[in-house]
Amino acid sequence: WLCLTASVLDGLSNSSSAILFSTSACGFVQYLSDTRQGNIIKATVFDTHGLTLSMACQYESSISYHKEATKIYRAIYGEHHCKVATTYEKLGNVYRSLGQYNEAKEYHEKALIIRKKIVGEEHAEVAASYNNLGNIYLILGQLNEAKEYHKKALAIQRKFLGEEHDHVATTYNNLGSAYRLLKQYNKAKKYNKKAL
Repeated sequence: WLCLTASVLDGLSNSSSAILFSTSACGFVQYLSDTRQGNIIKATVFDTHGLTLSMACQYESSISYHKEATKIYRAIYGEHHCKVATTYEKLGNVYRSLGQYNEAKEYHEKALIIRKKIVGEEHAEVAASYNNLGNIYLILGQLNEAKEYHKKALAIQRKFLGEEHDHVATTYNNLGSAYRLLKQYNKAKKYNKKAL
């Protein structure tokens, strides 16, 4: 319940209280047995604590907790599991926040590979990975790659979420940004208009 409370507080942008609860949970897990179930709880606690630290801009500490969670999840489930993909995604987001874009790209690519293997090409989580990679490529100035990843995300999102979903609007906006940076202003305007 400590992790759940930390997650709720984190979602409410109350990072100091979230850290208090997730830190308490970290203290609690040292008493868990080294069983499969105990290790799953430890990984969940470390992952939650990493997320709360990230929301409080404590990125270096966040990375160490996410890496520990990933290590445990990989030992339990193997490399190709949704929990592993999700912790890779979180690591990619933290590295992006730190401005370490090549590391961010590496982790987002790992998450994408796992997700495609588990759920196939057409899934919301795959679309999220495509969007994450598109954003990294935008930052790196690799605009054609960014555009292609955002187009892939958009195709999946439109199919499963519909035209009116906020994720679709965000991806339209991302595509508009890519086209603007490519100096293709008419296409940029078209996609930015669709985002509205």
